[in-house]
Amino acid sequence: MSTTSTVFRKELTDALRDRRTWLIVLVTSILVGPLTLFLLSIFISSVEEGAAKREIYVANAIAAPTLINFLQRAGAMVKDAPDDYAAQIKSGRLQNAVIVVPEQFEQRLAAGETIRLPVTFDETATRAQPATRATLNAVRGFARELGVQRMLARGVSPQVLAAVEVEEINVASSQARGAQLLFLIPWLALLGSVAGAISVAIDVTAGERERGSLEPLLMNPVAAGAVVLGKWAVVALCSAAVVILTLIGFKTAMQFIRSENLSALMQFGFSEFALFIVMLLPFSAMIASLNMLAATYGRSHKEAQTYATYLAMLVNFTPIVPLFISIRDAAWQLFVPAMAQQAVMMRALRGETITAVDILLPGGMALGITALALAAQARLLRNERIIFSR
Repeated sequence: MSTTSTVFRKELTDALRDRRTWLIVLVTSILVGPLTLFLLSIFISSVEEGAAKREIYVANAIAAPTLINFLQRAGAMVKDAPDDYAAQIKSGRLQNAVIVVPEQFEQRLAAGETIRLPVTFDETATRAQPATRATLNAVRGFARELGVQRMLARGVSPQVLAAVEVEEINVASSQARGAQLLFLIPWLALLGSVAGAISVAIDVTAGERERGSLEPLLMNPVAAGAVVLGKWAVVALCSAAVVILTLIGFKTAMQFIRSENLSALMQFGFSEFALFIVMLLPFSAMIASLNMLAATYGRSHKEAQTYATYLAMLVNFTPIVPLFISIRDAAWQLFVPAMAQQAVMMRALRGETITAVDILLPGGMALGITALALAAQARLLRNERIIFSR
């Protein structure tokens, strides 16, 4: 135990000296996620403000007083479209759709003709989508009202066309809808655990081999397992620290969300925070051991970094696999590290019940893999070919 604590103190001191690396890790892991969430809230807030204005742009509005009257009765604020509305929509200067009224609109309307009423918009303009939907719905409402009036004029009941009335039933709770926006928290927390471990894991393994400081350490009468435990404890501590700081950053960012509707939807309270910590600490322990094991095979710092990058890519990709196969909350996911943590944390954000099995099974899998990886590395450190080859 004394050997483990001695190695731990020595490696922790060395790790804290690399301030530049830690600054990069902390800035990217702690600030990027919360900053993204904050900017997303600003974007959604601006979209909501634009939709609340209920502005509808009409080109050649003077030719369609009937349409204008309908829009105003519906509570819309009708505005004249600029002459170059198509160019402005394409460039993004006009974040709205434009109703283009054809000539002789009223005369053709009075004659009972079917009129083609173009609505110009840019489908790729995300910010303009709510206003575009409102404009399209208004035009469809105008068309329905005209149709009803024409049927009544001919003595036909409008109910003839309403053979089926669609009733929309949305089973998603408000918290579940908010979880769609909060998917960044568990995903970036998982990546944060990798970011916190990778540089330290490489330094305490391949880095020491490259500097020639690992051989003298193992030549002492100490157990390789004790050395591995001491190094692993430092890497796991660094990984867990980045995870906790990342979650604190998200928790802080939630207080600055500008949109009241968005703030009500996005629930990340202290219960979710505590659950995330419980789910991610065993994962950090596993990531620390796997990074060390991968880096031990590297004969140089650069080679070890390549192996560790493969592991980081695996952690990056695994949680989003269910998105591609359209499977959510399958029982087998609890046996897959990274995917299990992501699934359970997303369920917590959706307000679903989390059982003891949901917590213990992923945690047990992570700790089991940790033990196997540490045992494998201790065995490697007793191999002269691994230690002395450079």
